Amino acid sequence: MRHFVMLATVIGGLPLFGACGVRPASTTAGQSPDSVSPASVARSVVLCETTEADLRRRLGTPTRDGILHDRHILSWTVQSEAPGKYLAVLVDTAGVVVDLYWDVPTEVPWVPTDQCAERSRGAS
Repeated sequence: MRHFVMLATVIGGLPLFGACGVRPASTTAGQSPDSVSPASVARSVVLCETTEADLRRRLGTPTRDGILHDRHILSWTVQSEAPGKYLAVLVDTAGVVVDLYWDVPTEVPWVPTDQCAERSRGAS
């Protein structure tokens, strides 16, 4: 929900008015649609179980929804103020999260790898 604030200034003795939309103090940028903090959502991801649909429901539309090589990567910018916070996941063809990148410094490279592949082979 946005509130509008009237701004007034005086230039050359004449008042000028304007309005701008602002968020209430209780709403933070990157707040998820179901009011759960992005950090809580990221920490609740269970590899090989959490789904893309679940993350979209909890975090909204991803900032990026792309392909790296032939793998599907989704990412959300959940805090743009420095230092930025990002959640990125690798999902398999069934839409299940198989790798996760959360709030790691950008200097640390992420090489998305299917962390569930070994489990799948072991279950056969």
